[in-house]
Amino acid sequence: MQLLNNYKVGVYCRLSQDDGNVGESNSIKTQKLMIEKYCLEHELNIYDFYVDDGYSGLNYNRPSFTRLLSDIENGLINMVITKDLSRLGRDYIQTGHYTEVYFPSKHVRFIAINDNVDTIKEDNDIAPFKNILNDMYAKDLSKKVKLAKRSRAMNGMFIGAQTPYGYLRDPLDNNHLVIDTSVSYVIKDIFRLALIGRGSVYIAKELERRKIINPRTYKASLGDTRFERFRGNPYKWCYTTIRHILQDIVYVGDMENRKVETENYKTKKRVRVPKENHIVVNNTHDAIITRSDFDIVQNLIKSRITPPHHNHENLFRGILYCKQCGKRMNLAIKERYGRKEVIYKCMNHFRNKEECKYFNSIFYDNLKEIVTNRLKDLFSKFKDDETISNIIKEKLEQSNSSKNEESEKKRLENRLNEIYKVTKKLYEDYSLNLLPLENYQCYLNDYEKEKEIIKSRLTQIEENKNNTSEYLSNINKLKDVINEYIDFKELTQEMLYKLVDRIEINHPIKVDKKKTQEIKIVWRFIYNLGF
Repeated sequence: MQLLNNYKVGVYCRLSQDDGNVGESNSIKTQKLMIEKYCLEHELNIYDFYVDDGYSGLNYNRPSFTRLLSDIENGLINMVITKDLSRLGRDYIQTGHYTEVYFPSKHVRFIAINDNVDTIKEDNDIAPFKNILNDMYAKDLSKKVKLAKRSRAMNGMFIGAQTPYGYLRDPLDNNHLVIDTSVSYVIKDIFRLALIGRGSVYIAKELERRKIINPRTYKASLGDTRFERFRGNPYKWCYTTIRHILQDIVYVGDMENRKVETENYKTKKRVRVPKENHIVVNNTHDAIITRSDFDIVQNLIKSRITPPHHNHENLFRGILYCKQCGKRMNLAIKERYGRKEVIYKCMNHFRNKEECKYFNSIFYDNLKEIVTNRLKDLFSKFKDDETISNIIKEKLEQSNSSKNEESEKKRLENRLNEIYKVTKKLYEDYSLNLLPLENYQCYLNDYEKEKEIIKSRLTQIEENKNNTSEYLSNINKLKDVINEYIDFKELTQEMLYKLVDRIEINHPIKVDKKKTQEIKIVWRFIYNLGF
């Protein structure tokens, strides 16, 4: 008879984060106590404990499991005991390899206590099926985790591993973001510089010049060990970090989830999800940047196609368009008759004359003077409350008077109720054979047509009401921005980007033998002010 105490036992325990949710029964402490008791009862000598806490059963590159295999290779242990097969692993192919090939080849006895598996016995036929069940469990668990994450994402919860720079987790709700006031001013500065036309490279250098520590250094200073491995200049900012911040909708209070997803529950490889499939929920947390400023910055980023080839100011970059073809106009500087000329011109005319037939250009100084005067005119009108009142009054009159429409809305809603009662009575008469089918269908069709007309009109009234409300709200937004620059002396790019959506330049024409050129300014918030 073989002495049992000749075995040198390697006690292997494993717990993943997912297993941690099922309670004490799978805890490392419980696994150790169970195996220690088993060894005591069977007079088995424990050589060492091998514990992998927080590792998935689908991952076999675990520190303690690797050490266990090394000790087997070195002949230090000849028995491995686990609580059950799933502790060894959840991939049935890999687990089967260890229990049926590797361990026997190394003359190592394997015991899974709860599953009654002992490789020294010949009745282990059930083991492969248990391995398959463990694999299926892992697959099912992966699905459940993915669905749970999708559900939380749809509800606008924050489910990321680390919070965006400028935000912290809410102490009262782990899935909600709150503004990190220690660095939120940096986010505001980044967007402020972008609003005056500065690029990502310039902003990165400016932050470095001011000795502002970069996001990874800041997170490490808060105790996030994931960033401790990064060394180097703590003030060095990467321009790609700046670009990422400028394009992240989290800063306007929106949550964007499902940017990456696990491709396979076994490989755990993460792949990027196409942007159109991201889950976006608006207004989930406090914003650091206003939506209007964010939108302006996005347009500026799109317009920055190539770096400038000159040092001349370019106030209208990204907002100046050719009226003929709709393409952006470019700044050009050339020497003519011994002097430098600075003009905006439509390059599309030279590339595609069928699309843009006439050469369209305007001198930089002329445009600057015209826009400055238009802005001063706008500001003077907004100083006059009577002018604003007339604009609002005209808008209300265009919407056919809100009071009259409210009265009409009530009348139409009452008529809908009447139609419902009449059609109900018609059906009752038909069901009691008091009304022939032909007559019933004829009356019903007439009432259905009337219902559709009424519903269409009610929708129109509601849209008018919403449009009027939005118009009045936008008038106030425009007024607030104008008040920031009401006494301006010099035109600035920041002022332009906040007030102007686009400027459309038409090609010069002659009217009564005089050269004239149409310049249309489309204001932000309100597209048609009447002046």
